Amino acid sequence: MNKKEYAEYEAAVADFFEREGINCLSSDSNEYEEGCVEPHFSWRACDCCNRPLGGDRYCCSGYNPETKEVQDGYSICTDCYYYAEYGHLDDMTMMEIDEDDEE
Repeated sequence: MNKKEYAEYEAAVADFFEREGINCLSSDSNEYEEGCVEPHFSWRACDCCNRPLGGDRYCCSGYNPETKEVQDGYSICTDCYYYAEYGHLDDMTMMEIDEDDEE
């Protein structure tokens, strides 16, 4: 991923949060194993960034401060799951972006 692709990714995620009216994403815990979050494979596009790549998806919910309700049913990719938690992509991807920027 280069700097331009990262900016496009961040814009897509921001659009999702604005469109849905949510201010965060949290993984839904497994009802049988409290706190356990297991990803599942899907060919569907990520609900958050809308990238069409197949891969692991996490079931998530987001809080809507306007309605004061939790909205659920989101299936997001590993990148968006990490981004929602830490505010940036994983360290290896961020290093690739920095290296691309230096060249």
